[in-house]
Amino acid sequence: MGGLPVRVLLTAGHATDVSALVPVPPNVHVEAWVPQADVLAGADAVVCHGGSGTTFGALAAGLPLVVIPFFADQPANARLVSEAGAGLVVSPSGGSPDTMPALGPDDVPRIRAAVESVLADPSYRTEARRLADEMRALPTIDSLLDTLATG
Repeated sequence: MGGLPVRVLLTAGHATDVSALVPVPPNVHVEAWVPQADVLAGADAVVCHGGSGTTFGALAAGLPLVVIPFFADQPANARLVSEAGAGLVVSPSGGSPDTMPALGPDDVPRIRAAVESVLADPSYRTEARRLADEMRALPTIDSLLDTLATG
């Protein structure tokens, strides 16, 4: 993401020594973890592996996504985001048939191109906001529980 006219926050997880992630471009800030709600409020797009928490959080905030899925529910979530028009998928090209997919050397320019696309094309944000509106219109858990309890 170096050189793009954007500010980037990379969260690496508690198990990663963020000081070992060097060099970091000047527009990139690295943290082990940050509260997702605090970050999404000021974001223009989200790049993630497509886990349910981040994917649904980004969509609820009306943010387009670039999803790089690896395993579990991530490929299905990525496909659904793409089919909804709310983002793009960059499938990892590395790894082997016997291992989990991994990022390969050709993936970096593909990820950058996808980020540039979701930022430049307003249709991704439009669809993400449409999904956010749909999510807000759904009944809350409390109202569903009340219905079940009295129903």
